Amino acid sequence: MSSFKVISDKNVAPTEVANLMASVGWGKETNYNAAEIERSLSAYPIIAYCRDSDGVLVGYLSAFTDGAFSTFVGELVVRPSHQHRGIGSSLLAHVVEKCRGVPIYATPFQETEAFFLERGFRMPKRLMSVVSMRNAA
Repeated sequence: MSSFKVISDKNVAPTEVANLMASVGWGKETNYNAAEIERSLSAYPIIAYCRDSDGVLVGYLSAFTDGAFSTFVGELVVRPSHQHRGIGSSLLAHVVEKCRGVPIYATPFQETEAFFLERGFRMPKRLMSVVSMRNAA
């Protein structure tokens, strides 16, 4: 298992985030606009990440919280070459600790639901749906 630590600040470059997202198949690096990533980094009150010993971004998590009624995990991404080493678990645990007492919601892809369930999340008794819309720019 590699040695890593969770860092909670916004010292990540948009190109690093784009590269990490592309590494897991969330589009190509060129699909991501640096200004949009900067806007995202600025908007999220919680940003946490891990780097490898060479300084490469290997894990990233963003979350919104109002500190009272809800916290929403935005992105939780771990570079495929670094998965199954506890990085995603540590990033998620960081949010759980930071938002103690506040309900935390995540909308994982179906194939990643087990990751959250194994870490104490549960399916609601009344199933929820995710709906989305992207307005034209």
